[in-house]
Amino acid sequence: MKTILSTFIQTIFLTTFLFLIFSNSSTPVVREFSIFDAINNKSITAQFESIGKYSGNSVHSKLVNNTSSDIKLLIPAGTLYIPENDGEQTLIQLEDDFIVIHKNETIIHRFSGFCTEFNDRVPTTQNSMRIAQNKNQKLGKLIQYMKGKDIDHEAYQGAVWAITDNENVSNISANNDETEELKNYLFTLTGQKKEWYSSPQDITVSNGRIVRETVLITGELKFDCARGTNVYQDIHKEDGEDVHISSRYMTAKYGKVTYTFTLKVRGWDEGKYYIRIHDGSNEITRYYFEV
Repeated sequence: MKTILSTFIQTIFLTTFLFLIFSNSSTPVVREFSIFDAINNKSITAQFESIGKYSGNSVHSKLVNNTSSDIKLLIPAGTLYIPENDGEQTLIQLEDDFIVIHKNETIIHRFSGFCTEFNDRVPTTQNSMRIAQNKNQKLGKLIQYMKGKDIDHEAYQGAVWAITDNENVSNISANNDETEELKNYLFTLTGQKKEWYSSPQDITVSNGRIVRETVLITGELKFDCARGTNVYQDIHKEDGEDVHISSRYMTAKYGKVTYTFTLKVRGWDEGKYYIRIHDGSNEITRYYFEV
């Protein structure tokens, strides 16, 4: 009886041992690295090149896992992609990216980068790039602010330019509340005066250079008015030159008047302008904007 029981116990032990060996051998070892550490310790080989864009999915990469283990790779927000040609734009990644590369595997991946040098040329197609870590404190604060927020990706490039090139925060269109809050944060971070208007732009590339054109001025106008006042609005250049004088008017109610103003400015000369609100004789207020 003891012999049978002993044999039974040994069988259970052996089965359990073999099961553990099988389970351990079938579970791949996954090592986690920052891409910078993985390159430095030669766990991966990485090549980066431009696809000829200044914004969005703009960096092509080839990543090779040199190890016999799977690797979970973190490409952190704040990673810079620096072109081989010094006259071309350095791009910055604004969100963390994670990639799993299986043992001895080679993968092709595209990273999202945004221009940090408006006045340089757009990176040319197949131009080699290297990576580095961001040292611009304001860009670092922007990245930390954006984490976990539902910010419209269309605002990403304008947010970077507001910091790196002092471009007008008002050029950023806000399509939701968190993007509007981002603009408020950027006014504070950059020290820019908060404007009453938004000025969305068309952006194109010509001969490797970025060309922008303001297409719209939109925002809320607010002023106090007496009951029954006929209110006119004219447009002037900063020096007072007439741009658009209108005979149309609205009859205001007593108190605070608020209405949405929208003006198409495609093709206008760059410069400062103002809206003159008046009652036909006397000026009520002015609102300045820039094209």
